[in-house]
Amino acid sequence: MSKMTSRERILTTIRHEEPDMVPNAPRMWAFLMEYYRGKNKGILDAAEEFDLDPILCIGASVTAWDSRVTLDTEKWQEGDRTAIRRTIKTPAGDMTDGYTTAPSGREYGVSPNPHWFEHAVKGPQDLDKIRYLFTHPVKANVDSYAPTVESVGERGLVEVRPTAGADHYLADYLGNTNAMMMYYDDKEFLKELLRVFHEYNQAVMKKCLESGVKVIFDSWYNCSLSAGWSPQIYRELFVPLMKENVDLVHSYGAIYHFYDDGKSMEVLADWANCGMDIIATLTPPPVGDVDLAEAKKRVGDKTCLKGNIDLIYVLLKGTPELVRKSVREAIDAAADGGGFILSTSDSIREGTPVENVRAYSEAAREYGVRV
Repeated sequence: MSKMTSRERILTTIRHEEPDMVPNAPRMWAFLMEYYRGKNKGILDAAEEFDLDPILCIGASVTAWDSRVTLDTEKWQEGDRTAIRRTIKTPAGDMTDGYTTAPSGREYGVSPNPHWFEHAVKGPQDLDKIRYLFTHPVKANVDSYAPTVESVGERGLVEVRPTAGADHYLADYLGNTNAMMMYYDDKEFLKELLRVFHEYNQAVMKKCLESGVKVIFDSWYNCSLSAGWSPQIYRELFVPLMKENVDLVHSYGAIYHFYDDGKSMEVLADWANCGMDIIATLTPPPVGDVDLAEAKKRVGDKTCLKGNIDLIYVLLKGTPELVRKSVREAIDAAADGGGFILSTSDSIREGTPVENVRAYSEAAREYGVRV
């Protein structure tokens, strides 16, 4: 078999045809932020240094809030963290929320998440207000997409994440615990709120597709089984929305890449039945619950599987020998017949020993060659 370019290798695998070797497309932005600190380098430089088949994800440029919305903020320090309380003023009334942010660094990570101590949406009385933060028609563009595709060329695949996603907005504006309680207290309001976030994400997604985007990246990890949702409620609330996204993407002849870095064995078939082209990240125990060989048996002929190498207990805390063993086992479990992209269970973290990253990539090429 002749040698393929990285782009050819990835697309061949997604089509469930046999590539020349298993594509190696780890998520590693957190590692690279530290590894290339102070240098004008990124994933394409890492692709050369570590012999990768990169999938580059870029975002759409969006302006969500109605121009009539105004924001008042109050800031104060809580130890080494900054606390921020916001008053969001809309034509339908005010909302308040608050969060703390930690300084970037080794203790909190290169890009620590905010901690919300108050969410803006308290109940049905805020539904008309939140609509002003997710307005239609959407103001969005992906002007950077075509130049990025041209620049990357055959060195990798470029995808676009339209927005943070309906799951992310639900977690930020209502909170997962509040959402779970609302399922029992006022399910119709919860569904209507989800629809606001979902329709906004879809509107931006449509803008991207109309602009010629060929691969859409969409995530639902904030509403995963690992976040506490039961499989039954998950299927009721979220799977139908996922199916709508897949159908929209496919109506433009584009590829749909789905991301959830939590437990997923119980809903793997639901995802595949939605028609998703790529499912990531197939997190193994103890963080997740994916048995990759079993996942391949269940859905491997319906979707391309991507991921599975544990970023904490294998890459961050393991040895090069354990890394090599894990890579070989993943390839043996899922590579036959195509439909498997070797990757990680999330971004390789800052502080991961570089010898483990090199062992990962070397094993990917050694065991991933198809004959």
